[in-house]
Amino acid sequence: MRSKCLLLVPLFLLSGCNSRTAAPRTPIKLGLVTWIGYGPFYVAQEKGFFRENNVDVDLQRIEGEVERRAAIASGQLDGIALTLDAMVVLRNKGIPLKTIMAIDSSNGGDGIVAINSIEAVTDLRGKQIAFPTGEPSHFLLYTILQKNGLKISDVKPVPMDADQAGAAFASGKIDAAVTWEPWLSRAKEVGRGHVLATSKQFPGTIEDVLFVRDEVVEKRSAALTGIIKAWYKAVEFVKSNPDEAKAIMGKAFNLGPDKISALFGGIRYEDKSGNEAAFGTSVSEGFLFPLYNEIESAWVSERVITKRDKPTDGISPIFVRQLE
Repeated sequence: MRSKCLLLVPLFLLSGCNSRTAAPRTPIKLGLVTWIGYGPFYVAQEKGFFRENNVDVDLQRIEGEVERRAAIASGQLDGIALTLDAMVVLRNKGIPLKTIMAIDSSNGGDGIVAINSIEAVTDLRGKQIAFPTGEPSHFLLYTILQKNGLKISDVKPVPMDADQAGAAFASGKIDAAVTWEPWLSRAKEVGRGHVLATSKQFPGTIEDVLFVRDEVVEKRSAALTGIIKAWYKAVEFVKSNPDEAKAIMGKAFNLGPDKISALFGGIRYEDKSGNEAAFGTSVSEGFLFPLYNEIESAWVSERVITKRDKPTDGISPIFVRQLE
């Protein structure tokens, strides 16, 4: 049988015995929401940076929190790009996840809008303020209040998502809200308030990361390394070719160039050096580790999670560190 198979090889180079044709790569399925911070993923896809690094990536837009949780819990998704505080919540629900890459840091893109009579953060005491509970806006508010000697219990929370909170403020239904762009800019445009505080004054509070299922970390390490390399290249492309990059992102998010440009000012993409700072070295841990502890303290205090774990349980620095 072996000799017969060898005789047939010239006639069946593509499909015969002992064919060396490579099997199709199974794509890594990543869930994204509509957020400018995730734009470089679409740049990497459009410019072929994933292919260059021998990885296929299936970018899936899933906007709903419940749908995202179900998709990552069931293995329908291999990973999701979201904030670190969101990952802590998902891990607490028993979903085995690891953070492997830093994506972007909010640099003024999130904040608190308030009516003009609320001149300082301390003036929020006893006031109604709209924000989504258990989400980045909640953690940002917790942090800002804490640094100004207040607690969430000192204000009157009005639960609603960040877009609804911004719209409610703009329409005059609420005196303060934790939201993001473009609602921060609209606070002045509608003439009834101002931006009280933003993430730019509290750097490192809202950090978007890529987290993947534990089994993907164990079985698809080469593919994950390829994704990180492609991300680095995409971020450099954004820096050197901003107009083309914005056009790619605008197409992906169905946003015009003016809107894309406005959103750019509120974030900082984490490039190679940013990731090295985020994950640190074997001798000195990066800033994600203390941030993880701060998030857990906040979420336990706010009863968002029921128990704590260690940052090393939820953060896997090996992929970034091996590329130093």
